[in-house]
Amino acid sequence: MANILEEKLREASCIGDLEAVEILLSRNVNVNSQNSVNGWTALHWACKRGNEKIVRQLLNYGADKSVKNSKGETPSDICTFSNIHELLGSNKNIDTGGQVSNAFLPSYIKNAPLNGQIELGPIRIKQPDLLSMPNTSLPATQNDELVLKVRIHDSPDPDFIEIEIPKWKLTYNALLKICCEELGLSESQVDRIRKLPNTRLRKDNDVKRLTDFQTLEIVLKSRSIDTSSNCYESISARKDQTILY
Repeated sequence: MANILEEKLREASCIGDLEAVEILLSRNVNVNSQNSVNGWTALHWACKRGNEKIVRQLLNYGADKSVKNSKGETPSDICTFSNIHELLGSNKNIDTGGQVSNAFLPSYIKNAPLNGQIELGPIRIKQPDLLSMPNTSLPATQNDELVLKVRIHDSPDPDFIEIEIPKWKLTYNALLKICCEELGLSESQVDRIRKLPNTRLRKDNDVKRLTDFQTLEIVLKSRSIDTSSNCYESISARKDQTILY
């Protein structure tokens, strides 16, 4: 599966499908993966085609400008666009050849998609402000979920339950909602979420630092749980009342 997504990244970089590039990078696809035949990376393709926005995004995700293809060429060696060379920090502006070997021409060059988009199936889910959200809303896989252990503070039942939350959805409000759903609570009952032993979660960044099988407690507001054993008031609270035997 990883090899397929890596090839999809190179294809999207070649044809200029920025949305697909962002989605694939957000899924931690290896940005520096090379084609097994010609050694081209996604950055090679973006530079060759002059796709400036894609070059920027690849570099933001750690694309290595020094990787060489099977001919010993770096992305800047095969680029003829001055704006791309500026991004790469190189002074080259002359076409040095940089053609894909005649022995291997990818299908996405032979048969480029008419709509300028590659096929990503169900993982192509457009989200607002995608550039500022590296962990975009994608269908969760086992590796994309964080498993947490949660219980209610001072509950008669001391056991934890395990909950799963997608890593792209690690916000305080999302965590609160999932905990309440799993524990049968209303969000209005919750006073705070505590990371054991003694750390209060307050904002999204606190939640993003959680790790697998972290133990949490949901602390309820004082009136949320009736800890008394019956519905009668304490006698000590009514000392002025007559007691009948």
